[in-house]
Amino acid sequence: MDLPVPSALCGSRAAAATVNWPSSAGISKLTWSNADVHGDWKATTYTLIASLVLGSKLLRRGQSRGPARSVKAAGCGRSGTRREHIFLDVVAAAVAAGPSAAAAKGGNPFLLVQDGEEAFRKNRVEESIDLFDSAAESGYPKARLWQRGLSLYYAKDFTAGSQQFRKDVEMNPNDTEESIWAFLCDAQMVGFDEARKQILKVGVGPRPVMRTAMALFRGDDDTKYLAALEDLSAGSGSDVFYSCLYLGLYYEAKGDVENARRYLLKATSCRYGKGSTDYMADLARVHVARRGWGEVEF
Repeated sequence: MDLPVPSALCGSRAAAATVNWPSSAGISKLTWSNADVHGDWKATTYTLIASLVLGSKLLRRGQSRGPARSVKAAGCGRSGTRREHIFLDVVAAAVAAGPSAAAAKGGNPFLLVQDGEEAFRKNRVEESIDLFDSAAESGYPKARLWQRGLSLYYAKDFTAGSQQFRKDVEMNPNDTEESIWAFLCDAQMVGFDEARKQILKVGVGPRPVMRTAMALFRGDDDTKYLAALEDLSAGSGSDVFYSCLYLGLYYEAKGDVENARRYLLKATSCRYGKGSTDYMADLARVHVARRGWGEVEF
């Protein structure tokens, strides 16, 4: 994508702006000239260009929830890259919403998502939900806001959280984490066994640790997959963190507070949990703080 950023974004007037779209979009380019950059269209143009610039940065860091998230953002699959699809979703939504929606909610939807993430990382969960909602109202596709679903879980709005994750799975049917988090919300409302009956079916994930976690939550064989996650928790790298995180969440869904606490504390104290910039490492710290299981610095 070729995106010459107009000087107007730095405080002076734009002459023109051209966006060369990814080949999967079926559009060769879209150009705005001075004739377009007046009044509301000026606001739309600048908001859209800023969205692309900021969105590129946001998506380049993968909106990460782990190693595989950035791989998906970087692009895999037969129907074009995940990054391209998100770009097109956001741009289409921003154009449809128009400048008034963005202006009313503070402007750029990508900035609002970033602010929401930062609020959540600091355990300001309710504030993060407001920011994610504002991002959606400003043009960010709401079904893509998995971060909002996580915030809703910790705000104990399990109905809205389940709906958020289910919408995300409709857009991304191979994401095991969305299915698990929808289950976690459902378990708080209807109980562990009933939630298992309605767990979302998804494709095969790329990470062995998440395939194992999915098999456990799905109920394929509790004894087998609990042991498998235990083995991974004794390994290294992100597998230690993710196996402990999802073991803790599994036990929380079952109402076993002691085991939930034990594994979440291990997740936050392992090397990956302490040193990673992964959004889920921050989530584990938020979890421990919200449950009152230990002192956490934000």
